[in-house]
Amino acid sequence: MWKTDWPKMAVSSEAIVVLRRILRDWCDERGHLTESQESGRTARSLINWYEFGVTNEDELARLIRDDIKIAEA
Repeated sequence: MWKTDWPKMAVSSEAIVVLRRILRDWCDERGHLTESQESGRTARSLINWYEFGVTNEDELARLIRDDIKIAEA
């Protein structure tokens, strides 16, 4: 299997605020605690998308809502 590496974007404190808000909204919509395994997987996916270069809050929320993930090695 081929692995693609991409330059990862640094996660700023402003980005953390946005990512937390998206995750909190996702948890509220689905009735998950932010400490649950499901929210942990979703948080990792959010970070992956952000590091991949998706920085728009609405786009990140849509990717998470639609459960679109970047494959991890």
